Amino acid sequence: METGFFKYEDCLLKHYIRTQVWLPICKNRKKVVMSARAKKARERRLRYFTFCAAGAIDVLTLDVEKVIKPSENGWFDVVCFFDRNEEYVVETQKRIPGAVGFPGNFTKIALLHDLEEENVVDELAPLLPPDGEGDTLETQGAQRELAQRRKFIQQFPFDIINLDLEEFLFKPNDPIPGRVANALRKIFAWQRRPLLLRSRGSKTVSVELEGFSLMFTTQVGPPNLGEDYLGMLSYYLERNIREDEQLGLLFRERTQQQDPIALRAANFEKFFKLSMPKTLLNILMEEDWYVDPESGVRLYDIERPSKDGSYKIVHSVMDVKRQNPAREKRPPGNVPDEVANAYRQVVRGIFLQDESLVSDTTIDREDIQAHLNKVLGRGKKYMGNIH
Repeated sequence: METGFFKYEDCLLKHYIRTQVWLPICKNRKKVVMSARAKKARERRLRYFTFCAAGAIDVLTLDVEKVIKPSENGWFDVVCFFDRNEEYVVETQKRIPGAVGFPGNFTKIALLHDLEEENVVDELAPLLPPDGEGDTLETQGAQRELAQRRKFIQQFPFDIINLDLEEFLFKPNDPIPGRVANALRKIFAWQRRPLLLRSRGSKTVSVELEGFSLMFTTQVGPPNLGEDYLGMLSYYLERNIREDEQLGLLFRERTQQQDPIALRAANFEKFFKLSMPKTLLNILMEEDWYVDPESGVRLYDIERPSKDGSYKIVHSVMDVKRQNPAREKRPPGNVPDEVANAYRQVVRGIFLQDESLVSDTTIDREDIQAHLNKVLGRGKKYMGNIH
């Protein structure tokens, strides 16, 4: 039987990323949440959104390391994930029982048109077919997807978001800025939803997140990326250089090229890794967030083999903060000085960052394998508890 297991789920290079890149930022997020929790609310558990495959190894890693805490009855009800279909969701839930799983295409669900999106609350009345539409299988399917989308929105916000695409962020036949970028706009907007916590007195306390941790994974490329996307990425770099004279010097020293167009022609991979994070930075700023300059954006590469030659996967991690004051309390078009300065500092950090290629020669395979075995064992334990 076909399962939803990801081809590289038990890859040691991938698990190195989980333990040495994702885990530290997640542990730090737990410290931040525990130190800033609402005084009248009981100690809460971290909320986590992921694209985990059926093995749920990222979730189980955070469980083993006591970052994500199951409920008293052993349920991962603070975890939300997407998988390709209902069968894969059920398979995943065997290892992380109680997790909230959504079958289907994440991007499609996120971008569904819903006139009631701004009114999504904890519970909605049953959906009815639109006027003039019969109760057909097609209509029922559309209504199920819309109901699923509303349920997904209700899960927000999350303390940690792991967008492990393992595919391209930009797709040549997808009109700019691309469906994935527009889906990111949606989830970063939903991150502004208040988190409702139960207080010790059984009252509900509404808390707005001051920040969250973001892990984002994508392939470098594609090689046939059109001039629309190449122009967008070039513009990001050109604007950075134009607005920061020192950055121009750093760019030429780092790339040995005079400008972004020359870099694009000489070394597309380096061009991509310098420019792609700006897409995330700008979407976050659009939705009233910004990247914490103290930690910046950190990039790590894994090279994968394929029948058409090797390709690179880029893993990026960052801590995200809410702009202050929030845009509802700012004049239109106003960006706080703290945010503008943080953006320049983060961009400069991307230019200064050394290459971080994760390979068999850079990891302790025995140590990583031992940790992976422990994580896999935790998944088997939960599966053994299913009756």
